[in-house]
Amino acid sequence: MAPWSDKAKRKPTTRRRLFRAAGGLLLAGGAAYGYARFIEPTWIDVVERDLPVPNLPPAWAGLRVGLVADLHHGRRVPIEYLRRGIARLASLEPDLVAAVGDFVTDGGQAYADAAADLFRDLSPPLGVFACLGNHDYGVTHPVPHAEAGPIAGALPARSVRLLRNEAVRLERGGAPLWIVGLEDPWSGRCRPAEAFAQVPSGEANLTLCHNPDAADDLADAGAGAILAGHTHGGQVQVPLVGPLILPVRNRDRYEGLHEVGGAWLYINRGLGWLLKIRFACRPEITILSLRRENASRAGGPANGE
Repeated sequence: MAPWSDKAKRKPTTRRRLFRAAGGLLLAGGAAYGYARFIEPTWIDVVERDLPVPNLPPAWAGLRVGLVADLHHGRRVPIEYLRRGIARLASLEPDLVAAVGDFVTDGGQAYADAAADLFRDLSPPLGVFACLGNHDYGVTHPVPHAEAGPIAGALPARSVRLLRNEAVRLERGGAPLWIVGLEDPWSGRCRPAEAFAQVPSGEANLTLCHNPDAADDLADAGAGAILAGHTHGGQVQVPLVGPLILPVRNRDRYEGLHEVGGAWLYINRGLGWLLKIRFACRPEITILSLRRENASRAGGPANGE
């Protein structure tokens, strides 16, 4: 047995170690919170990758598509930050820009006009195409027949082609590429059959739809490559766990590239936020280079999940 005096000496040392460990944990936690609250939410990540498109004509291979989502302009997301993000996108010189909804969080005309004005700074050769997200209708859950807010008028007034269950044919060297845009599924107005009735069977298309939960229905309707947002990537991704909160049914699809029923789905993590906090999930601008996938409706593993 150790002498009493030795035990007395060891106790303060053990306590000091415990206090130091607790202090270190508190310091690390505070640093992580500060990073997630004040640094990462505005630290924009530029993601550049290939996007396979079934039946893509050779004339369209290599087309560079700029993708943005979830600007969420309003009281919490300042226009100065969003302006910086759009300027970064412009500097990448995409051939075409796709904006896939949730331009605003608050529904006032002033926020809609300011969000739409951002796209005046873009001049891609093939134009800017857009679809609406659930917040653009003022809804945070599925409703039967939601009405779109002021952003639906503000975007076309700035030469943004807003597609609402519509398809537009682009042509290069006589070869077609269709841009298809859907109403948001939570609006109760998303009608894939109506949109794809305008697209000849077997012709290549890029499909814009805010919510990735619609991907299976879109693939069944004829979508080739689907561009989506909505999830924000979860905003907070816990190491070894992943996102804690996701506003989708399919929790396996929250960012990046996925194969869905023979179509390809790319989910952008968004620029804005509802609550200003991000961890291991930086806001994203995407440049997608289209590549050919010759086999019609071809499957296979996604090269980037």
